[in-house]
Amino acid sequence: MPDYDFSQVDAAIIDSQLNTARVFRDVLIRLGFRRVELFDSVRAAAGLLTAAMPDLLLLDADGEDSEAFRFIRALRNEPAVPNPFACVIVTTWAPTPALLTRVTNVGGDDLLMKPVSPKQVRDRIVSLIEARKGFVVTADYTGPDRRKSPRDGAQVPVLDAPNTLRLKAVGQWTQSGARMQLNEAISTVTTQKRLRASIQVAFLVEFALDGLARRAPDRMAIDHVGRIGGFLDDLLRRLGEDGDHAPVEAVARAVKTLADKVRAAAECGPVPVDDREQLQALSRALMQAVDPDRPLEAMTREVSAAVSGYRSRLEQIAQAKAAAAALPAVPADDASAAAPPPGAGGQAASALPVG
Repeated sequence: MPDYDFSQVDAAIIDSQLNTARVFRDVLIRLGFRRVELFDSVRAAAGLLTAAMPDLLLLDADGEDSEAFRFIRALRNEPAVPNPFACVIVTTWAPTPALLTRVTNVGGDDLLMKPVSPKQVRDRIVSLIEARKGFVVTADYTGPDRRKSPRDGAQVPVLDAPNTLRLKAVGQWTQSGARMQLNEAISTVTTQKRLRASIQVAFLVEFALDGLARRAPDRMAIDHVGRIGGFLDDLLRRLGEDGDHAPVEAVARAVKTLADKVRAAAECGPVPVDDREQLQALSRALMQAVDPDRPLEAMTREVSAAVSGYRSRLEQIAQAKAAAAALPAVPADDASAAAPPPGAGGQAASALPVG
């Protein structure tokens, strides 16, 4: 195993239990870390998002866990964060499949179970240095690639995100070089966010059209139209000074205005065909405005494939629920026989990548 130098790595520990935070700090110091900050809450650490994001973050998820996950999501997705690619290890006393899913869905790198040994912490850090996953960027996610396999219609590239932990640990760190890498990667993320937001808007419109055409518009279709505004708001706030974005802004605002109108109409009755067709046309125009170099036909095919895949998954879920509902109820006397054997419920948890 290489002899990494952690003396220049900036680390932060956020844990409401001060004793636990000190244990983690002592472990890092034993590994050679010299720059470790402690925070007793996410709020106390909020300044990291705009001032000096560390290279490595250990974040407790057992306290106000919603705050912890909001912090990670902000780290990965807010435009002003100086290093949105910082390595994040979430810590917990009680690992569960649900917790692992949440860590994955907000962009965390790893989940580590307390209590820990120096070897466990070192192994995780070494893994982040040697085998960290590439990042993917979607309309509502930025972080390590969580896909086991690409979904139908998805064409999401993988970004080799800057890893300042690795640069410092292997002695390749320079302030100017790291800043250049970060700026280039952040620019790529911004471009991808705009593109994915425009495609997501087109996806929501395409999916909703059938439901909006009904005499009594489908509730799911109305809800999908209602989500359009949030993606457009995110797209609009990412229109910086790297070019002339007036055409994109104009189309995005037109889509938002019409989407609000369509949703209001759908709450009361059928949506006029002209409004449905115009909403579809504007959503496609938005994709073309955001990415004028890519053929609109190719983007439209991607959206259609994604919608088809989404409908198939919804149908499979509905069939599974129907099948479960059709199963005969287990008599009370037989409940013990139907229950899993002791320890069986922990099989999923045992598959977690925890210490």
